[in-house]
Amino acid sequence: MVQLRKPLPPYLLRTPGGGKVYLPDLKGRIPILLRDPSLARGVAEGLKGLEAQAFLLTEAPQESPLPLLLDPQGLLLHAIPPGGALVADPYLEVYHLGPVQEPEEVLEWVRFVEAQCPECVLPEADWL
Repeated sequence: MVQLRKPLPPYLLRTPGGGKVYLPDLKGRIPILLRDPSLARGVAEGLKGLEAQAFLLTEAPQESPLPLLLDPQGLLLHAIPPGGALVADPYLEVYHLGPVQEPEEVLEWVRFVEAQCPECVLPEADWL
């Protein structure tokens, strides 16, 4: 189950070409998972200069401005609300899981996560 301030579960996703993407392998950069193609277009345009990697998460192949990850059983896809995003830190701890109003809000979450350091993060109750 995906939860805020907890590591992403070790799901195995697929690429349209049949490749496998194991979520723990995404460590090192800020992962962004989106489920809305129009939101993905806006995020794709704003990613330059950020230490993030964004993906469109779907159950079946479709056109996408971002790399596509397939979740045929919908295990991770259904954890992200429609029009929402999942943003985790480089260690895969979930910082945002919920709706967003526009692509800039996703990018603001990325900038927030980039500004964090593991040694100086506020306790959860102070920022939720």
